[in-house]
Amino acid sequence: MPSLKKFDANVIRHVKSMDKNLCANLIRNEYIVTTVTKAKRAQPKIERFLASALKDNQTVKGDTVLDRVLANKSLNFLQPPDKVEVGSKVIEELAQRYPDRKSGFTRVIKLEPRLGEDKAPMAVLELVDSGLDVKFWYTAKIVARLQLQGLELDDITKHNMEKLIKFKGEQAFTDAVEVAKREFFKVGEDGEVTDADIKKNLENTPASLAYNGGELAGTTFASKKFPTKARPEKEEAVIPPSPFAQ
Repeated sequence: MPSLKKFDANVIRHVKSMDKNLCANLIRNEYIVTTVTKAKRAQPKIERFLASALKDNQTVKGDTVLDRVLANKSLNFLQPPDKVEVGSKVIEELAQRYPDRKSGFTRVIKLEPRLGEDKAPMAVLELVDSGLDVKFWYTAKIVARLQLQGLELDDITKHNMEKLIKFKGEQAFTDAVEVAKREFFKVGEDGEVTDADIKKNLENTPASLAYNGGELAGTTFASKKFPTKARPEKEEAVIPPSPFAQ
C-alpha cells in the first residue's frame, strides 16, 4: 500500500522561522534584500500578518504601548525577542501610515543576479510609502545608465518611468536621473565619466538590443497568444444642433 508523502518537520520549522525573521527585519528596516524565491514566499505571509495586526489594533485596549502589544494576539506570529520592538512599530508607526489600507503593504522589486557562482536572482522586498523610494531610485539609475550608453529605453523601464512620473512628477524624476549619474557613475560637470572602471563597465551593453529601439520595441506588453492590435484613437464626436433650440 503506498504511503503518504512525509514532509521533514525540521525543514518546515526552518522555513517558518525564516519567514518570521524576514517579516521582523522588513518592518524594522523598511526594506530587505533577499532572493526572489524567499521574497515571494514571505510576501503573502507578511501581508496577512500586517492586515491582521492592524485590524486587531483598532479594538485592543491598553494604557501603554506595551499593554497594547501584549493584548494584540496577531503579534504572536513574531519571534519572542522581536515581539515588543517590532510590535511597537506596527502599533505606533504603521497604524498611522496605513489607516485605511487592508492589503498591498509590500512591494517586490527584482534586482540583478547575485555575484558569485550561484547567480541567484535577487530582489528588494520593501514597505510601500516608506519614504525610501527604492523603486524610484532604482529606475532612475537604470535610465541614467541607458542614457550614458546612448541606448533607448526598453518597454519595461519606460513603463516603470511613466508610472513614477505620474505620481512623483517629471521634474523630480529628471533630477533623480542627474543625481544617479553623479553618484553612481561619477559623471563630472562636463558630462563625462571620470572613473575608468565605471567607463569600462558601461561598455557592457545588453546582449540583444532588439528591445532598446530595435524591431522588438513596443512588443513586450503585446499579447503573444492573440494577434491584438492597438486601439485607434477616438475621434471627437460632432453633436448636431438641436432643432428645438430657440
